[in-house]
Amino acid sequence: MPKPPGTLVVKWRDLAEEGYLYAEISRMYPEYSVDQIRHYCLGHTGRHLPGPIQRVDRWYGSNVWLRGSNSPHAELTEVQARKVLDDWDEEVGRWGTPGAEWARRLKVSPSTIYMLRRGETWQHLEHPNQGRKRRKRSRKRK
Repeated sequence: MPKPPGTLVVKWRDLAEEGYLYAEISRMYPEYSVDQIRHYCLGHTGRHLPGPIQRVDRWYGSNVWLRGSNSPHAELTEVQARKVLDDWDEEVGRWGTPGAEWARRLKVSPSTIYMLRRGETWQHLEHPNQGRKRRKRSRKRK
């Protein structure tokens, strides 16, 4: 993903200060991910740039009505999330497609895919493949 110019970051911060959600800002600037915009608005990246820095706890608690694709922060649809989770290959004991490849296809950051697979996001799906870890290869003894 391209690095945004400082003037754009300031604009994002102003929009966030006005109450726009990071997902809404990302829709206005589709060449940048929600994660990237959030990073700059929270000051994790580009702290030296002017503009208001957002508080980390801007929204408190967990709202069950805003889970999954209903969340204003959702980068995936439920269909996309299930498709990624269904990619587990039971015979081999690992994911069929690398997370970075899914991220490229779905135009999201790789961390979005990895958090989905680990079960950190979309937990309400209770998909059996969330939290799966690659099976370690056993070394054959000679």
